[in-house]
Amino acid sequence: MSASIPPPVYSIGYQLRDLEEVLSELIAAGVGALVDVRETAWSYKKGFSKSQLKQGLEEAGIEYVHAQFVGNPKAIRKAAATHEECLIAYSDYLSQHPELVEEFNVLIAEFERKGKSVCLMCYERHPDDCHRSIVLRYWEAFVGDNVDARHLGVGGAPRFIEGRVDLAVPLCAPSAA
Repeated sequence: MSASIPPPVYSIGYQLRDLEEVLSELIAAGVGALVDVRETAWSYKKGFSKSQLKQGLEEAGIEYVHAQFVGNPKAIRKAAATHEECLIAYSDYLSQHPELVEEFNVLIAEFERKGKSVCLMCYERHPDDCHRSIVLRYWEAFVGDNVDARHLGVGGAPRFIEGRVDLAVPLCAPSAA
């Protein structure tokens, strides 16, 4: 793998899926690490709470990390009247907290150094219904246009919103070290 061409970064949502299906998608894509971007790594859905998910992934040879710091804060989710409003508020939140994008970049770079392809995971199947696509858009602005984001298995579930929320993602420049 060339240093100038980083591996793709994947995303997946577990809406209307079981753990077996998610693992199958991850294995087929060659994912080496799953980054759980939910604020709280808990689910009513069997296999998707933190300890069960981590165990299932480890058995499949996939590393697990919970990146709570880029989760969509409960206060934002509760205050939003619509799904679209929630995503817009989350985008505003990230624009006010560029340190979160920097921390995310450090995490992804660590896996890239290990030679592992990364996949972000949250609930919503379609990435444009989920804050993980906003994380990826801010990260892409942070690192430049050399990001190959690929979304796994987006079909097969009803959409929460139509189309893509139009967000003005500010260019996040790395802070001086």
